[in-house]
Amino acid sequence: MNSERLKDFRQAAYELLVRAKDATFELMDAVMTTRNASCLAEFSLSPLFNRQWSSIYEALQDCRPDRKKLMELYP
Repeated sequence: MNSERLKDFRQAAYELLVRAKDATFELMDAVMTTRNASCLAEFSLSPLFNRQWSSIYEALQDCRPDRKKLMELYP
């Protein structure tokens, strides 16, 4: 996958998020790059998550993307 295609995918996914977009996106990056985590709070230790640990729970609670549209992004 080339970088431009990845950038376009990430932008389209970001636009589908309704609330807590930045925190949710940082959490997704942390989840994809953290090898071992025994609880959600451990993702806050990722250098890609630039928020307090409690933001993880707020992002999960507030973010309600349209799942069907989000799944349509996948080729």
